[in-house]
Amino acid sequence: MKRSTKIQLRAESLSESIHDGDAEGIARFGIYLNEVGDLASAVEELTASTTVADMVDAYIQSTAGQSVLYAWAKDIAEDEQFSLEEEQAEMEASWRAA
Repeated sequence: MKRSTKIQLRAESLSESIHDGDAEGIARFGIYLNEVGDLASAVEELTASTTVADMVDAYIQSTAGQSVLYAWAKDIAEDEQFSLEEEQAEMEASWRAA
């Protein structure tokens, strides 16, 4: 499978998991939104019971939020793919050296 296809499929999977309520994915995206200062930007009123999941859900309701989510997911997928390729190259190098 081509590298770009692997990245696209992983990005779509990450995006879907957040839409489906995956706690780990929501937390990761929430951390990103917090780092860029957008976590609470789509919430009209923060209360003591507002959760990160609530803020992420409100954020991804807009088209712009969807775009940011996919761009973030694609960045994560690219990083993961790079790490996998790096590990594979290291294993192949150690096999050749053995």
